[in-house]
Amino acid sequence: MNLPSGAPALRLERVVKDFALDWRGRTARALDDVTLSVARGAICALVGANGSGKSTLLKLCAGLVAATRGRCEIAGLAPRAAVRRGLVAYLPEETLLPDFGSAREFLRRLALVGGLESRAADAAVEDALAQTDLVDIAMRPLASLSKGQRQRVGLAQALLRSPGLLLLDEPASGLDPRAQAALRALLATQRAAGRTVVLSAHFLPHCEELCDQFVLFDRGRVLFDGDGEVVVARGGLEQIYLDATPA
Repeated sequence: MNLPSGAPALRLERVVKDFALDWRGRTARALDDVTLSVARGAICALVGANGSGKSTLLKLCAGLVAATRGRCEIAGLAPRAAVRRGLVAYLPEETLLPDFGSAREFLRRLALVGGLESRAADAAVEDALAQTDLVDIAMRPLASLSKGQRQRVGLAQALLRSPGLLLLDEPASGLDPRAQAALRALLATQRAAGRTVVLSAHFLPHCEELCDQFVLFDRGRVLFDGDGEVVVARGGLEQIYLDATPA
């Protein structure tokens, strides 16, 4: 479903997210005064080490956690409102699948539960399987699939309702080089269809060629927010990180 016109696909304004540590009221800050905007139809990469805030930001945008302070909007809507309207799909880093049934059966159940009627559900499932190169193994037991194959089932799940915004947490995790190339092609296809993609990544080969925007995180703060040309001009993301952090 396309995003409503007008506002950016994603906008965060001075977002802070604190998590409680214990009953004494101590907290840990996961996001610290984060402001950023992602244009419609762009692929935005959130880059940083574990614990830098990438996953928390994606969960916030998916409506799974709420900001302590600040504002997060999806095309001008609160995240949970956008999710209810089918505008957003979220893929967590660890794809949780049942140990029974096949990928096709699993996706069809999800499509029906999501409100699609039988024929529309079948069409959506076959399209998602084709986009993620799962057709040949669609009837294999889920329990027999490799980590990379299970990751692709998760991607297919995210594509079922053709959301306007895809939130992907480490989508290349567990994928071999061939599957990574297929992922890049899939993301480029989503962009060509006018969808917006926000993904987190430690390392995605050729990421700088694929993405339109890069946001570098460190300890919950944004160190850099710019496009690929700026990244290349400044020597790459690794050099930008080294320049922005003390030795």
